[in-house]
Amino acid sequence: MSTKEEKPTLAGVNVKTRKRNIVIPEDPASFADAVVTIIQNAAAKVDSKNVEAILEASAKALDSAELEWNRYGDTLFEVFFAGGRLGAGTSLADETAKKLDFCILSTGATPAEAPSVETDKVSEEKGEAPAVAASASVRELMTPYFNLFQSLTRRRPFLVRNLENTLTKLSLSLEFLDRSGREKLGIALALTFSMKIIALPENIFSALLNDRLVQKGSVLEVLCVFFREFLRHDSLEDLVSILTKARVVNRLPDFAPPSIRNQEEFYTHLEENGLKALVDYDKQRGTDMKVSELQEALTELIVSDPPTSPADVLAAAQSKKTESGIPDTDVLIVIWNALLSSVNLTGKNQQQIVQSFLQKFKTHHKLLATFATSTKSELSLINAIQVACYEDSRLLKIFTELLKILYNAEIVGEDTIQLWYKKGSNAKGRAVFLKDVEPFIKWLNEAESDEEEED
Repeated sequence: MSTKEEKPTLAGVNVKTRKRNIVIPEDPASFADAVVTIIQNAAAKVDSKNVEAILEASAKALDSAELEWNRYGDTLFEVFFAGGRLGAGTSLADETAKKLDFCILSTGATPAEAPSVETDKVSEEKGEAPAVAASASVRELMTPYFNLFQSLTRRRPFLVRNLENTLTKLSLSLEFLDRSGREKLGIALALTFSMKIIALPENIFSALLNDRLVQKGSVLEVLCVFFREFLRHDSLEDLVSILTKARVVNRLPDFAPPSIRNQEEFYTHLEENGLKALVDYDKQRGTDMKVSELQEALTELIVSDPPTSPADVLAAAQSKKTESGIPDTDVLIVIWNALLSSVNLTGKNQQQIVQSFLQKFKTHHKLLATFATSTKSELSLINAIQVACYEDSRLLKIFTELLKILYNAEIVGEDTIQLWYKKGSNAKGRAVFLKDVEPFIKWLNEAESDEEEED
């Protein structure tokens, strides 16, 4: 029977583990305790119950503290949101551990922080609903926390991701939040993006697109608060920019429960929450998409080889208009843009370009006349041509010629041309085009005078 020989060892030598192989156990509880202790000590030095003053002192204390920010950044923000380290849902991981007496989710819970009678009176004078006024009061109380977050993330930019993680975690735990908690989360999102603490919102909005939470209506509730609070201090364009970065600008109804996901009910719900501006934007966005689709379809038909017959182009335009409900003014602009795309301007002089447009207008005269049914639609066509001539130097000197072609073809009337000349022109190149068209306007006036004399 053989025995395994022992390898020789060096006496008095310790075998060291490589640093890369050393595993330090996670200890977020100790980190949370340290953060709570720092804030409590700062509060004691301030000797005040004012949360804003305590947070200002805490910001300085935390900034000089030697903590493992890289490792426990999520825990840092959990302390400020919930008062301690979060466990499952929105409950604390250890109820016996140290925790703050105040936090974001408990903001407004004490009588001292509740909206005052004076605040309600001011809100009534401003015409704000009670719920909106209450949100404004809570937002004011929550703002110092986000001033602190802004200070921390400026010094340590990597903490932005930890704040994002905490907001995402809370977004996935909406079912554990009461109505007040969901409102505060909506306000927290508004403050985060309004103060530009987080620049990339995609992860947060992706978390909100949770089918289970969406069906309960809690996601839409949070978003309505977010939209309303954000728009109180920022523009609709800023909100659209955030939604675009989050890749949800075209998916707003997806955040609504199935019972109100159809367009009419969804818009009604938004308007009831004071979001008419967002509704108007979304309606216009939908119209713009339909207009774009119509222009693509008509351009393809007009420039096709062999060319599509004018009757078929007209039938397609009427069919698309009926399906989409696009107004005649927009349809006319689409037709003009499609005709403009079909004319080859390269290497042609002014006279040749005019002849090309004359031929196009003759071919598709009925198409234009069908939708030029009112002064408003005719005026929109003239202005669309004006803008195109202003933006393309090759068309700059033929605007009056194009206007004459439309007049002679009875697509636009004399009254519309006079209205455009007097007060209806577009700002782009206005002075140039008004001067250029003066002889034609003079001719129209003289022709009208001659007709009156004959009568």
